[in-house]
Amino acid sequence: MKALTSIGAVVRNSLRMDDRHFRFDLSGVEALALFREYVELIEWETTSYCNRTCSFCPNSFIDRLSEKLAMPETAWQAILEGLRAVDYRGTIVWSRYSEPLSERQIIERIRQVRQAAPRARIAINSNGDYLDADYLCRLEEAGLDRLWLDVYFPDDEAYDHEAAGRYHDKLLRRIQRSAALLSHEPELAYRIASEKTEIVSHVRNVASMKRLDLSDRGGLIQIARQTTRLAPCYAPYKHLVIDWDGSVVICCQLRSDSPAHQGGVVAKIGTNGTGLVDAYVRLAGWRRSLRGYGPKKGPCATCNVSEYASTWLTRALSRRLSNPRSLLRGGLRLAMQPVLKRKLRY
Repeated sequence: MKALTSIGAVVRNSLRMDDRHFRFDLSGVEALALFREYVELIEWETTSYCNRTCSFCPNSFIDRLSEKLAMPETAWQAILEGLRAVDYRGTIVWSRYSEPLSERQIIERIRQVRQAAPRARIAINSNGDYLDADYLCRLEEAGLDRLWLDVYFPDDEAYDHEAAGRYHDKLLRRIQRSAALLSHEPELAYRIASEKTEIVSHVRNVASMKRLDLSDRGGLIQIARQTTRLAPCYAPYKHLVIDWDGSVVICCQLRSDSPAHQGGVVAKIGTNGTGLVDAYVRLAGWRRSLRGYGPKKGPCATCNVSEYASTWLTRALSRRLSNPRSLLRGGLRLAMQPVLKRKLRY
């Protein structure tokens, strides 16, 4: 199954590569068209603060507790302007290394995003610690499309269904909702009742995270599976990731406040006129370095996220289909246009 999934991902993503993805000298019109055609997901945080220091997260040793800083207004306005300019219709998610619901201003921010990008899918990833019944209703009314809740319980407790269920029941009592069980493995997952918002919850601790192949977060997390990255990475083609201060990094595994990841910071939104489209263009060098099979550099060298199988077939497909002069690529691009134009929804 993994091999088939890898083949499908390599084919689709290789065919969606465009010569413009590797150029820094695009005109404004070209850059806007490239962003509009290929970006599926924009992930950001608008506060620096997180109330937890989970063992599987770099917040366990990088301070996000001491201060509660908000995204600079220049960066926020540049983001909203960018969403309007491209008529953005993909997914937007509050996530990263902060706790989004610790910032009560998020209700107004959701409304502003909905105004700027009426056809976007707006989502939040949260630990749920700040959520109560009233807050949840306000999020639904503001226009939130999806809420993903990670219900954490202590690492020193054995992960079993009974223990996980008790922690989830506490959440349900607090938000005054019912839930339907979606799955038992590798962790308990539920769909929480809502008429307006898709709400999914997962109950987890470090034991269940390891079952899911815990990310090493660009080499920062030592308890993750150790590997040498050979597979291509397609994230910088379709994702744009923005930290609370406007810094743009190459993917969601990196963080601009880590000295080890400074080479992966490509731009700063709202500084010197930099907007969403400009930041996307500046990923060109990283896209080039990650486009095919082979050893990767910097924080990507040990990444185990979306680690596509390295077989003679996936390597050959990647090489042939990412070559703009390949006749096979041309024929498949033409035949698969409906599939290639379809953007994924997160």
